[in-house]
Amino acid sequence: MGETQYQAILLFGPPGCGKGTQGAVLGKFPNFVHVASGDIFRGLSPQSAIGREFKSYSSKGLLVPDELTVRVWLRHMQGLVNLEQFIPEYHVLISDGIPRTTSQVDLLRDHLNVLRVLSLEIEETRLIERLKGRAIKENRLDDTDENVIRKRIAVYRESTEPVLKKYPPDRIIRINADQHPLLVARDIFTACVGLTATVV
Repeated sequence: MGETQYQAILLFGPPGCGKGTQGAVLGKFPNFVHVASGDIFRGLSPQSAIGREFKSYSSKGLLVPDELTVRVWLRHMQGLVNLEQFIPEYHVLISDGIPRTTSQVDLLRDHLNVLRVLSLEIEETRLIERLKGRAIKENRLDDTDENVIRKRIAVYRESTEPVLKKYPPDRIIRINADQHPLLVARDIFTACVGLTATVV
Protein backbone atom coordinates (compact mmCIF):
# COMPACT_ATOMS: atom_id res chain seq x y z
CA MET A 1 0.00 0.00 0.00
CA GLY A 2 2.90 2.35 0.73
CA GLU A 3 0.87 4.89 2.68
CA THR A 4 1.20 5.78 6.36
CA GLN A 5 -1.92 4.64 8.16
CA TYR A 6 -3.13 6.54 11.20
CA GLN A 7 -4.89 4.58 13.95
CA ALA A 8 -8.02 6.66 14.41
CA ILE A 9 -11.19 7.25 16.39
CA LEU A 10 -13.76 9.30 14.48
CA LEU A 11 -15.83 11.82 16.44
CA PHE A 12 -19.13 12.06 14.67
CA GLY A 13 -22.30 14.07 15.16
CA PRO A 14 -24.25 17.19 14.14
CA PRO A 15 -23.02 20.75 14.76
CA GLY A 16 -23.38 21.65 18.42
CA CYS A 17 -23.37 18.08 19.75
CA GLY A 18 -20.13 18.62 21.69
CA LYS A 19 -17.52 17.01 19.42
CA GLY A 20 -14.99 19.78 19.93
CA THR A 21 -15.36 19.79 23.72
CA GLN A 22 -15.11 16.02 24.05
CA GLY A 23 -12.29 15.70 21.51
CA ALA A 24 -10.21 18.30 23.33
CA VAL A 25 -10.67 16.45 26.64
CA LEU A 26 -9.80 13.05 25.16
CA GLY A 27 -6.79 14.56 23.41
CA LYS A 28 -5.26 15.45 26.80
CA PHE A 29 -4.77 11.77 27.65
CA PRO A 30 -1.58 9.85 26.82
CA ASN A 31 -1.51 8.23 23.37
CA PHE A 32 -4.37 10.37 22.00
CA VAL A 33 -4.07 13.40 19.70
CA HIS A 34 -7.15 15.47 18.87
CA VAL A 35 -7.24 17.08 15.42
CA ALA A 36 -10.21 19.28 14.49
CA SER A 37 -10.51 19.84 10.76
CA GLY A 38 -12.22 23.22 11.25
CA ASP A 39 -9.14 24.53 13.06
CA ILE A 40 -6.92 23.31 10.19
CA PHE A 41 -8.95 25.08 7.53
CA ARG A 42 -9.29 28.31 9.54
CA GLY A 43 -5.53 28.27 10.07
CA LEU A 44 -4.61 28.19 6.39
CA SER A 45 -2.49 31.13 5.34
CA PRO A 46 -4.33 33.18 2.67
CA GLN A 47 -0.89 33.84 1.12
CA SER A 48 -0.14 30.16 0.53
CA ALA A 49 -1.08 28.42 -2.72
CA ILE A 50 -3.26 25.87 -0.96
CA GLY A 51 -4.83 28.60 1.19
CA ARG A 52 -5.75 30.61 -1.90
CA GLU A 53 -7.17 27.51 -3.55
CA PHE A 54 -9.27 26.76 -0.48
CA LYS A 55 -10.48 30.36 -0.18
CA SER A 56 -11.49 30.45 -3.85
CA TYR A 57 -14.33 28.11 -2.88
CA SER A 58 -15.13 29.07 0.70
CA SER A 59 -15.24 32.83 0.06
CA LYS A 60 -17.95 32.28 -2.57
CA GLY A 61 -20.02 30.07 -0.32
CA LEU A 62 -19.20 27.04 -2.46
CA LEU A 63 -18.55 23.58 -1.09
CA VAL A 64 -14.82 22.87 -1.01
CA PRO A 65 -14.18 19.76 -3.14
CA ASP A 66 -13.52 16.60 -1.15
CA GLU A 67 -10.19 16.05 -2.90
CA LEU A 68 -8.92 19.48 -1.79
CA THR A 69 -10.26 19.03 1.74
CA VAL A 70 -8.46 15.69 2.08
CA ARG A 71 -5.27 17.11 0.56
CA VAL A 72 -5.22 19.97 3.11
CA TRP A 73 -5.89 17.53 5.96
CA LEU A 74 -3.19 15.08 4.89
CA ARG A 75 -0.66 17.90 4.56
CA HIS A 76 -1.47 19.01 8.11
CA MET A 77 -1.14 15.47 9.44
CA GLN A 78 2.22 15.02 7.72
CA GLY A 79 3.36 18.25 9.39
CA LEU A 80 2.40 16.86 12.81
CA VAL A 81 4.30 13.66 12.01
CA ASN A 82 7.38 15.62 10.88
CA LEU A 83 7.32 17.59 14.15
CA GLU A 84 6.80 14.35 16.11
CA GLN A 85 3.59 15.79 17.56
CA PHE A 86 1.85 12.74 16.12
CA ILE A 87 3.75 9.44 16.07
CA PRO A 88 1.78 6.88 14.03
CA GLU A 89 3.25 3.91 15.91
CA TYR A 90 2.30 5.41 19.28
CA HIS A 91 -0.65 7.78 18.98
CA VAL A 92 -4.31 7.26 18.23
CA LEU A 93 -5.82 10.11 16.25
CA ILE A 94 -9.07 11.66 17.45
CA SER A 95 -10.42 12.94 14.14
CA ASP A 96 -13.04 15.65 14.59
CA GLY A 97 -14.77 16.80 11.40
CA ILE A 98 -13.27 14.51 8.77
CA PRO A 99 -14.33 12.41 6.95
CA ARG A 100 -17.64 14.24 6.58
CA THR A 101 -18.81 12.82 3.24
CA THR A 102 -18.84 9.30 1.82
CA SER A 103 -16.38 10.44 -0.84
CA GLN A 104 -13.92 11.54 1.85
CA VAL A 105 -14.21 8.09 3.45
CA ASP A 106 -13.06 6.55 0.17
CA LEU A 107 -10.26 9.10 -0.32
CA LEU A 108 -8.95 8.43 3.20
CA ARG A 109 -9.34 4.66 3.17
CA ASP A 110 -5.59 4.05 2.72
CA HIS A 111 -4.69 6.64 5.37
CA LEU A 112 -7.04 5.85 8.27
CA ASN A 113 -7.42 2.63 10.20
CA VAL A 114 -10.69 3.43 11.94
CA LEU A 115 -10.82 1.68 15.31
CA ARG A 116 -14.07 3.27 16.54
CA VAL A 117 -16.68 5.70 15.31
CA LEU A 118 -18.15 7.62 18.25
CA SER A 119 -21.51 8.97 17.15
CA LEU A 120 -22.69 11.74 19.49
CA GLU A 121 -26.46 11.80 19.21
CA ILE A 122 -29.01 14.35 20.42
CA GLU A 123 -32.65 15.10 19.63
CA GLU A 124 -33.07 17.93 17.10
CA THR A 125 -35.09 20.35 19.24
CA ARG A 126 -32.51 20.07 22.03
CA LEU A 127 -29.74 20.60 19.49
CA ILE A 128 -31.39 23.81 18.26
CA GLU A 129 -31.68 25.08 21.85
CA ARG A 130 -28.03 24.28 22.46
CA LEU A 131 -26.84 26.04 19.28
CA LYS A 132 -28.87 29.14 20.11
CA GLY A 133 -27.37 29.21 23.60
CA ARG A 134 -23.87 28.81 22.22
CA ALA A 135 -24.50 31.58 19.68
CA ILE A 136 -25.32 34.06 22.43
CA LYS A 137 -22.44 32.95 24.65
CA GLU A 138 -19.81 32.92 21.88
CA ASN A 139 -21.25 35.73 19.72
CA ARG A 140 -21.86 33.41 16.74
CA LEU A 141 -24.46 35.58 15.04
CA ASP A 142 -25.20 33.07 12.27
CA ASP A 143 -26.47 30.57 14.85
CA THR A 144 -29.04 32.94 16.36
CA ASP A 145 -31.28 32.41 13.31
CA GLU A 146 -33.24 29.18 13.69
CA ASN A 147 -33.64 28.85 9.91
CA VAL A 148 -29.85 28.88 9.53
CA ILE A 149 -29.52 26.29 12.29
CA ARG A 150 -32.10 24.01 10.67
CA LYS A 151 -30.31 24.34 7.33
CA ARG A 152 -27.00 23.30 8.91
CA ILE A 153 -28.65 20.29 10.52
CA ALA A 154 -30.33 19.35 7.24
CA VAL A 155 -26.97 19.50 5.42
CA TYR A 156 -25.50 17.26 8.10
CA ARG A 157 -28.34 14.74 7.75
CA GLU A 158 -28.03 14.71 3.97
CA SER A 159 -24.25 14.78 3.44
CA THR A 160 -22.59 13.58 6.62
CA GLU A 161 -24.90 11.10 8.34
CA PRO A 162 -24.54 8.59 5.44
CA VAL A 163 -20.85 8.31 6.39
CA LEU A 164 -21.90 6.00 9.24
CA LYS A 165 -23.05 3.41 6.72
CA LYS A 166 -19.50 3.16 5.35
CA TYR A 167 -18.23 1.55 8.56
CA PRO A 168 -19.02 -1.85 10.11
CA PRO A 169 -21.81 -1.57 12.74
CA ASP A 170 -19.60 -3.17 15.40
CA ARG A 171 -17.17 -0.22 15.19
CA ILE A 172 -19.90 2.38 15.76
CA ILE A 173 -20.60 3.40 19.36
CA ARG A 174 -23.66 5.60 19.83
CA ILE A 175 -23.24 8.13 22.63
CA ASN A 176 -26.09 10.07 24.25
CA ALA A 177 -24.83 13.65 23.88
CA ASP A 178 -27.81 15.09 25.75
CA GLN A 179 -26.21 14.45 29.15
CA HIS A 180 -23.93 16.43 31.41
CA PRO A 181 -20.57 16.73 29.60
CA LEU A 182 -18.89 14.62 32.30
CA LEU A 183 -21.32 11.76 31.62
CA VAL A 184 -20.71 12.07 27.88
CA ALA A 185 -16.96 11.96 28.59
CA ARG A 186 -17.44 8.87 30.77
CA ASP A 187 -19.23 7.04 27.95
CA ILE A 188 -16.54 8.08 25.46
CA PHE A 189 -13.71 6.96 27.74
CA THR A 190 -15.45 3.61 28.27
CA ALA A 191 -15.68 3.14 24.49
CA CYS A 192 -11.97 3.94 24.07
CA VAL A 193 -10.52 1.68 26.76
CA GLY A 194 -8.06 -0.80 25.28
CA LEU A 195 -7.48 1.04 22.00
CA THR A 196 -3.88 2.06 22.70
CA ALA A 197 -0.97 -0.35 22.76
CA THR A 198 1.18 1.68 25.14
CA VAL A 199 0.28 3.51 28.34
CA VAL A 200 2.65 6.02 29.91
